[in-house]
Parts: sequence; C-alpha cells; structure tokens
Amino acid sequence: MSAGRVLIVDDDVDLLQTLSKLLTRRGYEVIVAENGEVALQAVQEVGAKQPFDVIISDVKMPKMDGLELLRHAKAAAPETEMILLTGYGTIETAVAAMKGGAYDYLTKPPNPDELLLTLKRITETRRLREMNAALRHELSAAVERVGLIGEHPTMQQVYEMIDRVAESDVSVLIVGETGTGKELVAKAIHQRSGRAKYPFIVVNCAAMPHELLEVELFGNERGAFTDARERRYGKFEVAHRGTLFLDEVGTMSLGLQQRLLRVTETKSFERVGGTETIEVDVRIVSATNADLLELVKQRAFREDLYYRLNTVTIYLPPLRERASDIPLLAQHFLEKHKGKIRREVKNITSEALAALQRYTFPGNVRELEHLIQRALVLGRGSSITLADLPQEIRNASSPPAATAPAPLFSGTLEEQLEQCERLAILNALTASGWNRSRAAKALGINRTTLIGKMKKHNLTDEE
Repeated sequence: MSAGRVLIVDDDVDLLQTLSKLLTRRGYEVIVAENGEVALQAVQEVGAKQPFDVIISDVKMPKMDGLELLRHAKAAAPETEMILLTGYGTIETAVAAMKGGAYDYLTKPPNPDELLLTLKRITETRRLREMNAALRHELSAAVERVGLIGEHPTMQQVYEMIDRVAESDVSVLIVGETGTGKELVAKAIHQRSGRAKYPFIVVNCAAMPHELLEVELFGNERGAFTDARERRYGKFEVAHRGTLFLDEVGTMSLGLQQRLLRVTETKSFERVGGTETIEVDVRIVSATNADLLELVKQRAFREDLYYRLNTVTIYLPPLRERASDIPLLAQHFLEKHKGKIRREVKNITSEALAALQRYTFPGNVRELEHLIQRALVLGRGSSITLADLPQEIRNASSPPAATAPAPLFSGTLEEQLEQCERLAILNALTASGWNRSRAAKALGINRTTLIGKMKKHNLTDEE
C-alpha cells in the first residue's frame, strides 16, 4: 500500500531527483514537475481522478512561483496539503506561505528526516480525520436507532460523550430541561455498552412518594408492611448486570438518598423489612432538570451522593438552542406517526417548518412530537401546512440567538485560568492538525513559547 501520493515541484533537476528517490524508497507514489505551470496542470488533470496528498514545491521558480502555485492548487484541491521549500528562509516568506494555506515550510535543501517527519504528520492527520468522520457517521446512525436525532454541533458533542462513556462503568448524570430526551441518551449509553444484553430499567423518582419509591428500588420482604403479602423484587435486583436509569433524581428524599449512596459505595442493599444483604452489579445513569448543586447548597441533596452520581455530566440542549434540527426531527415524527391515520401525508411545507423554527418550544422535543401528531390528526391535505399548526406557533416570532454553554472549570481562579489556557492551546493544535507553527500563529505567540506551554500542560500529538 502506498504511503501517499506526492507531487514534487522544483526547477532544480538534481534536487527533484534526490527527493523523488528518497520518497519512492519510503513507499510514496511520486510525480515530479519542473515548474509551477506543469504542476498545476497535474493537480487539475491527474489529481482530479485521485487527489495528491501533498505537494512539495520550491518557492522561487520561473513562470509561476511557489506562492502562486499554492494559491491555485488550494483552489483546485483544498484537501491537498502543501510544503514550501525556500532557500532564503525569510520570515516574510514563511508568513506568506502560512497565510496562503501551506501546511509548513522548510529551508533548502530540506533535511530528509525533517521532511519525512512532516509528511508522516500530514498523512496521519488525514487518516485520523477520515477515521473520525467514519466513526461520527457510525455513531450518529447508532444513536439515531434509539431515537436521538440531530446534526447541530451541540448534539454532535452529545453523541461524542455517549461514545466516550458507554464502554466504561462510570456513573453519568444527564442534565437538561423536561422533554429534551434524557431517557434516550441513557438508553443510547446502555445499548453501546457491554451491558446491552442485560436489562435497561427506568425509574421516575418524581412519580411516587418516598415510601413507594423505596420499595420500587429495593423491593420488600413478605410482611414488611400491611399490604406486603409476598416478597417483591426491586429495580436494583431486576437491573442486575444492566443499567438503572434514575430520572429526576433531584426529587428523592434525603433518607432515600442515604440508601442510594450506600448502594453506589458497596454494591449491596437489603430489601425493605429484610436482613439479607443482596449484592448487585448495576450501572447507574441519572438525570435531572434541576440544579443539583443549588440543591446541595440548600441541603436538599447530599453532596457526597452528588459526586457519586456525577462522575461524568452530559448536557442535553433544549430544542430552542438547536432550531436547525427541527426540520429533521419534524420529518422523523411525521414518518413515525403517519401510519396511524387514514390519509397519505408526504411532507411538511416550508412555511410550516419556518414557523416551527421560530417557536421556542418550552416542552422541547416531546412538544414537537405532540404537535406533529396533532397536525396529522386535524389536518386534511397531503402535507402538514401552516394552517394545521396551533395559533401560538403561527404567530411566533424568531427566538433570540442561543449562546453555547461555557466550558465548566473548577478550582481557584489560578487553577481555572490554567484549565482555560490548556483548552485554548488544545483547540488551536486540533484545528491546525497539530502543526505547531500554525497553532502558535493562531494563538498570537511564538513557536518556542507554544512548545514550552505544551510541555507544561502535558499535551502531545496523541492527545
């Protein structure tokens, strides 16, 4: 298998042959050109069938110099990276090269080891980018099968978090407004985990009083209370080796919180009215639409339990913060429910979709689904139209632009500033494909300072 396709451009025939032999021996498929015009023709004709991975070009050439070739090549093949060779090594040339979109620049004649390392980074970055794209596609498809739908960047972050935490057994706290789909996220985590073949059990902690919830979770022995005519197995036992999803966990009483804390610590409990210790292997995923930290401050929620349940937090955005997903969701609900009516409904008109996108949806995705169901029942045509929607939606004005939630840092001010600096450097490196020169320029610091800060924050190419 070829290490990559490389086009080498230089009017120095000796250097052209030297570099060609070097890269051919290292497994690269090499094409050479003696000037920029011939190289551009190769990019447009040969590269149209199979684009070059990298172009290595001299800067100073007759007819078309390297910077001009860079400009035309990037327009013709944006995915092809370019390394410029300069015999002058001036700062002005380097700045012009990086501004034009060059991956890097090297002085002539290039050090073979440095050139090979740069090529390796380019090919590894490209392969990593392609692999990540394939994984994102696979993840999105897998998540969609359990009902999570959305292409907005905030939902892509949710999918990525699901993928990261699924295979571990850490406790996950899902935070989001009512109707955003917290149970679907929990189910997606379960189905992508090693526990998928075992039960996924849901308990709504807000749906029953303390005494009933205790029995629901832990079961009871016969005679434990007046109506306890037989032994009952609780959800913890039923969920053994699987996942227990505790919805609206913030509504749980302090006494029950103490029992839940013990289960998370010891993996064991006793049924109500019993003395036998039951051992269970259960992963706990919990959810809340309340501010648990505020409840901790009010002493309405145990701090130790909060940290037990909150090893990883997944924030599920409200629908108003991802309005661009509304057409996709609306069409999904149309396909899901249209079989329950007697007429054929093919689509939703653009006017109706525009009105839905202007609405703020206090009930979130759940409210949107109910609206589509309502429109299917009350409408009469082959499309859902603006007239099929409630008046409050037809009259809705555009919601204010949503702002993405800020990254969560913790600790002293100095510690939070350190965390912020590390995140900024990591983002710049990721955006530049871990090209230190580009990242340093984007951050407004020199390359030496960047390398020092990378060592300080323990950032490597494998991050």
